Amino acid sequence: MDKPKIGQLLVKLDKLLDRYVDTGPESPNFKRYHAFTWDGTRKVIRPIMRPVQIDQDDLIGIESVKKQIIQNTRQFLDGRRANNVLLWGERGTGKSSLIKSLLTVFEGTNLRLVQVYKHDILTIQDMYELMVRSSPYRFILFIDDLSFEENQTDYKEMKTIMDGGLEEIPENILFYATSNRKHLVPTRFSDNDSDEIRSADTVEEKLSLAERFGLRFGFYHFSQETYLEIVASYAAKYGARMDKETLDRLAIQWALYAGGRNGRIAEQFARAVHGGDIL
Repeated sequence: MDKPKIGQLLVKLDKLLDRYVDTGPESPNFKRYHAFTWDGTRKVIRPIMRPVQIDQDDLIGIESVKKQIIQNTRQFLDGRRANNVLLWGERGTGKSSLIKSLLTVFEGTNLRLVQVYKHDILTIQDMYELMVRSSPYRFILFIDDLSFEENQTDYKEMKTIMDGGLEEIPENILFYATSNRKHLVPTRFSDNDSDEIRSADTVEEKLSLAERFGLRFGFYHFSQETYLEIVASYAAKYGARMDKETLDRLAIQWALYAGGRNGRIAEQFARAVHGGDIL
């Protein structure tokens, strides 16, 4: 090969190395951005340019859980021992919003939130090297709406991922997940009536994934009082002009129509009021 061609190859190699440095684990991306998504197919952590901004004061009715989640996260950021977190329960009650709000609570710290979609959870270990080499930062892997169906066995591998197996989990990583299911995997009365010699083992295996989360909190439908408090908060936030008696009456009717009382329904009602859809 002649010298000009060798020179061209060296130039291309330099460009490839520069591109790796710009996007690699020690890149300015972790310094500049605080929220990311994991692409398990391409093995790339992508920054989120416009992360959601949620004020924890807007999350009403879950004060006790908020306090414990913040304390656990602060311990983690301080380099102390902390637990993985599972928030389970009714839809629209603030599970996902609570985790996302940590970006606001700990703004300006070394916290980095990485969202992992369910179809990529089995590739999580491919991130570990990136996390270890980015030791100044503390990473929360956020898995939203985590659950498994009866015929899925991925939860068994997920247990190994969270335990680490023979590979040690980096000390700067925690798992925060939400789910509508308390145990993540369906459990049925029929599990106790199988023809296995030790049928209880089936149940224990299904429950063991949720036990990998040291902190587990249940979210339930709000009382009418809490629901109306949330409605009032959103109405004030959106500048909805309506007297309280009328606002409460219409909000209760809206909840009956929507089939429940939760924060999402309260916000949807406030948006409708602000938009003039309700007179």
